[in-house]
Parts: sequence; structure tokens; C-alpha cells
Amino acid sequence: MTGSGSAARAPATATRTPARAARAPAPTWSAGCATGARFTTTSRSSSTPRAPGHWAQSRINTAADFLAATGAAGLALADVTQHEVDRWLAEGRSTRYDVRDFLIWAARRGHGGDLVVPVRPRPDPLALDEDSHWEVLHQCLTDTDLPLDIRAAGALLFLFGQELTRLAALPVEVLTVRDEGVDLVLDRVPMRLPEALARLLTELADQPPPAGWAANHPNRWLFPAVEPGRHITGGALARRLAAHGIPNRPARATALVQLAQDLPPAVLAPMLGLHINTAERWRHRAGTDWTAYLEARSASRVPGGDTTGP
Repeated sequence: MTGSGSAARAPATATRTPARAARAPAPTWSAGCATGARFTTTSRSSSTPRAPGHWAQSRINTAADFLAATGAAGLALADVTQHEVDRWLAEGRSTRYDVRDFLIWAARRGHGGDLVVPVRPRPDPLALDEDSHWEVLHQCLTDTDLPLDIRAAGALLFLFGQELTRLAALPVEVLTVRDEGVDLVLDRVPMRLPEALARLLTELADQPPPAGWAANHPNRWLFPAVEPGRHITGGALARRLAAHGIPNRPARATALVQLAQDLPPAVLAPMLGLHINTAERWRHRAGTDWTAYLEARSASRVPGGDTTGP
């Protein structure tokens, strides 16, 4: 805190492969088969991590499912139209959108038409209702039976919608004590804190280092770990909050929706450390939520009744 007076070599085919084969090499594609295409693979070193193999295998399996469906309908890949693609996507799970990479490859090599598959849609994260949100925030600000670090992390989460990995790594220097109040800088824009939160964070910043820290490891983190010189991890902070009944993702979603209702993306992004596109998405969601609220209010009014209320 500062002060100013601041990855076995084996071929993979278009049949579904057991999960243990997910270590398989990354796919390349070649033309053939009655359905219009078949799959081959190039080898990878056995030291390649599993994750890329899982990613590739998922797309191979999705493409195989798509070819099986279109083949059952009597269509070769070159005969598939956008209508068949759209219907296949609509009739299954969102993982079907993974066929996008295969169809792009097929179009570029002349095996199919120029078919469009959007990027797999992401569901909106769940949010708390407004009353619950403010009730838990009030508890974080006032309940002295809660540990100090839990109160502070919860208040920052519920007010500013910060990801826990960022919260966990906040140094004490994000706080600046001035004569007129306490400022918090989460990215580039200083924010004047309400008095209750200012008191909570300054008290946290003034806590002595955890037991076991040597004198040459001064505490410069708001949320220090047991290991000297380190801050707590986001996962550890999430577990601590959950143990005290404080939800992470719903709280963050509610906070960001509320902020996006009041602040344009150009202001919200540098204030919270969000990418401008992320801020735009939250602004879009906030607008959707607000529209739904207005429609619900309008539908609930009795014709000819009083329309002057809030």
C-alpha cells in the first residue's frame, strides 16, 4: 500500500476411437471413401502432451459423425448444402460445432462447398439475483465473524467482478491512501473506494506476514500464501470462498452485468482490466437482461392501470 500524504504410431480412421487412443497424433485429411473423405494421421513423439491429442480426436470423431449422418442420407460430402449443415447442428449437442474445422479444410481442398459453421456458442454464466448479490456483499463488508481475507476477496468479487486469479495476485500497491480517501487501481484507472471497503482493504494490507515468513520477505500481497514471498493461488482462494458459502462465477457475472449497465465498454475495460471485446460482450448481456426486465414489467401492467410507477 502506498501513500501520498500512492503428446505409438497408429492410424486414425473415421470410426470412433476409444478414449485411451486420445494420445493419437494430430490429423491430416485426404480425399476418398463413399462419404467423400477419410482420415489419416501423422505421427507425433510419445512425449507430446495429451491435450492436443484430445483436441484432435474430438474433431475427428465429430467429423466422422457428420459424414455418417450425411452418408445415411445418401449425400456425398460435395453434395451437402448449408441446409443440411444447419439442421445437423440444430439436432445435436453443441460439440457438433467442432465440425467447423473439417468443413473449412474440405472447402479449401475442393472436397465440399463453402459451408458455414459458427464458432461454438458459449452459454451465459449463471448469475445471482440482485437481492442475494447485495445481501452477500453486505455480509462481506460487515460480518466480523468471517476471516478478514475472505471478507475482502468477497467484497472485491461482488463489487468489481474480478477473476480470482487476478484477485489472488493483487499487490498491496494497488491501494493508495490519500487525505480524501483510498484509491484502488485494478488496471489503469484509479477508483475511489467506499468507506467500508476502504477500511476493510487497508486493514488487510496492514496485516503482518504469515507465520514462517522471514524478515527479508516482507508481505507485498493482499492475499499472501504460506510459502514465503508468494501470493495465494486463484484455486486456493476459490476453495476458501466456497467453504464460507461465497459463490465465485455467479457473483462475478452479476457484478459485471451491473457495471456494464452503468458504464460503456470504453470505460469499463481499462477500469477492470478487461479486453474491450470482453467488455462489449458484457454490455450486450446487460442490455439483454435490461430489455427482458422492461418487457416483463410491461407485460405485467393491467391495461388502463397506473403506469407512472417505477
